[in-house]
Formats: sequence, C-alpha cells, structure tokens
Amino acid sequence: MLDLQKFKRTPRSKRRPWLLKLRSSTTFIVGAVWMSTFTIVPVMPTALVTRAGIDYSHREYWVSVLLMCEAGTSLLLCSFFGYLVDRGRTRRLPFIGALIMLAGCMVILQLSHSIAGFVTARLLQGIAGALVVVAAFALIGDAVPQERLGQTIGYLGSAIASGFLLGPFLGGIVYNAGGYDAVFWFAYPILVLDLVMRLVLIEKKVAAQWIETNGDLESDVETEPRIPHVEPCEPQVRRKGFVIFRMLKQRRVLISSWALLVQGLLLSAFDATLPIFVETTFGWNALGMGLIFLPMAVPAFFEPLFGFITDRFGARYASFGCFVLLSPTLICLRFVGHNSNQQIALLVALLFLTGIFIHACAPAMYVETQMALTAMELKNPGVLGPKGAIAQGFGLQSMCQFAGVFFGPLWGGFVEYRFGWGAMTGTLGVLVAITAIPMLWLGEIEEDRRL
Repeated sequence: MLDLQKFKRTPRSKRRPWLLKLRSSTTFIVGAVWMSTFTIVPVMPTALVTRAGIDYSHREYWVSVLLMCEAGTSLLLCSFFGYLVDRGRTRRLPFIGALIMLAGCMVILQLSHSIAGFVTARLLQGIAGALVVVAAFALIGDAVPQERLGQTIGYLGSAIASGFLLGPFLGGIVYNAGGYDAVFWFAYPILVLDLVMRLVLIEKKVAAQWIETNGDLESDVETEPRIPHVEPCEPQVRRKGFVIFRMLKQRRVLISSWALLVQGLLLSAFDATLPIFVETTFGWNALGMGLIFLPMAVPAFFEPLFGFITDRFGARYASFGCFVLLSPTLICLRFVGHNSNQQIALLVALLFLTGIFIHACAPAMYVETQMALTAMELKNPGVLGPKGAIAQGFGLQSMCQFAGVFFGPLWGGFVEYRFGWGAMTGTLGVLVAITAIPMLWLGEIEEDRRL
C-alpha cells in the first residue's frame, strides 16, 4: 500500500485543522458520503400535467423521458469523471461541485413551467449524480480496508437506492400536504446539511499531513488507501489514461457490471411504471403513488447487513440465490390486476420481496470489481496507474447502473404501454433468471489464485 508518511508535513508548516480526528474519521466520511448520495428530486406525473401542461394520457411517456435524460447523461460521463477523480489531487473538490449542480437542478425544477425546463433540470441532475457517485465511492475506497468494503458500500447503496425510491414517496406526501413548492422547501435544508458535511470532511491522505511520529490519527489500516503493497516486485511503467477496457477483460468485472445494469434497469422500470399502474388500477392519488414505493425502499436500509454477509461469505452463492428467487417474484406481479384489498396486499408483499432480493446482492457487485482490480494490480504492478484506478472502477460500475436506469423506463414504459403490466413484469423476470446463471462464476477461482 502507499506510504502515508510521504504526505506528512512538518508540524509548523500549516496550522492543524480543528477536530481533525473527527473530521477525518471513517465514521464521519461514511456519514458525509451517505448524505451526499441520498438525494430527493422526485418526478411526479401530477406535476408534469399541472405545471408543464403535458396531456394526461402522455404523462407516463414524459416520466420515462425525464428519467432517461438523467440516466443517459450520467451514463456518458461516469467513466470520464472516474478518470478525472483518479487524476485529481483530492476527491473533495468534485464532491462539492456536484452539490452545486444539484442545487441548480432543484431551482430550475421549482421554477419550471415547461417541459424544456424539466428536461434541462434532469440533464443537470445527471451530471451531478455521475460526479457525486464516482467521488463518493472513491472516498470510501480510500478510507476503508477491503475486508470491510462490502459493509461500508452497503451504507452508500442504501442511500442511493432509498433516495431513488423514497424520492417519489416523500415527494408524494409533501406534495399532497403542501403543494409543488413545498417539496423543494422540504429538500433545501437537506442540501444545506449536505453542504456543511462536505465542507467539513477531511480526506484520509490529507489528514495524514498532520500525523505525528507516534500516530495522532487512526493507526490502523483505515488510514491507508486500498492499493496493494507490491514492494517485492519490480514495478512496471505506470500506465496513464483510461483503463476501463483493461478492466472489462476481467471475468468478475464483466459479470458484476452486467448485474448492476440489470439492477438499475429494474429500479427505473418500476419508477417509471408503478405510479401509473396504482393510479389506473386502484385509483390512488399522488400520496398513494408515493407510498407504494415504500415496500421496495425499506430493504435498502439493510444493505449494510447484506454487505457484511458478502464480506464474510463471498458474493457467489448469495448473488445467485437472490437472482434466482427474484425471477419468480417479478413474474408473480402479473397476478395483480384489479382493485381489492387482497390485490393491494399481494402487490405490497411482492414489492417488498423484490426490494430484498435487489438490495441483498448490490454490495457484492461493487466489492467484486474492486477485488478484481486488486488482483490485477498484484499480478502486474502499476498496470492501473499510481492510485490503483479506484475511482475508474467505481465509475465503470456506476456507468453500468446508469445504463440500466436509462433503459429501464424504455423497457418498462414501452412493454407496459403496448402489452400490459403482466408482460412487463414477466419479461423482467426472464431477464433476471438469465442474469442468475453467470453469478456462479463470481468470486476467486483457480485462475485468480495463480498470482
């Protein structure tokens, strides 16, 4: 691993920051990253009709378009941002810049009375989302040892997924109680708290400048970046530039990236179609359209537990089991088709199970890629650059997930519109069943041990 002593300064070269140990602690970094990835910018079909003048029958189409605008922008920029974050001196500057863009997005959304304004806001949110996710995961990758990476990534995954799913839930409640503007006045204080935490945060390697010889900060492995120590080997010439194509040659990276794409597709397909389905089937208003996301969102808060299980037992069989069980769960959603208490209960139960299976294997996918990159670096020292391409690895994973978010509304909206709810959930179930098969090739196998 990198020697943090090289980052040290003489004690009098710069004044020691206040509360240095707290602000650079792993707990505070994880908390700041959790807050940064928990964003609430809902797309409500009702707002598109009342503010942008969209025809009522076209609201599902435009919800899908807005989700695809955001996801498509993030998809195009994730790998580029990963490269910039790896090349930059710190992760903190892009972390703060993303929040400024997100605030601009929310202001545009609040003031918009046209579909052009809504599209512009979602494009800006896509830029902010790509930047913050890559920088946030890179911060975690620097701060946390690999044996605890799954559990820590679970916290980030819970924030991203719960923010994505709770956005419609909280937005629907606030919209129903106070109107459109109230949704944003509810979200602005969250942005202020987020800004304070990002400004106060001190990265591990920056904090190491003030480490004294007896160890003033955390002395364990948490203060060291996760770049494998390869001192006994003769280092090769460090490669510069994008290494994404070298990553994609790794079996574990390909499988985990595809699984993240499918997960993103599932979440966005439901985000685009579920509100419309409960409105037309059960006659629910904006509040009901928001509440129906709660069963899928609750399991997201258990992602740290799922990540702990991944750290303890590995990703292979847990991921395989989750995808195998998720397939019939999705197919059974086709049996929800009319308005009754039994049908509502069935929908809620199936959505809850869907959320569990989606979130249970999410941390494993991120850990698999980072472990594969570590193996690459051990086998060929320097092949991934001086920082180990941590940000680019997370950028690749985020790009795949955003690709799923981009195609999810297209898949869900088109199939549901042309062939109905049952066909949409059935095709998603088949896709998940196919995805389960390569999960058996996750984890370290014989070819990975020959290093």
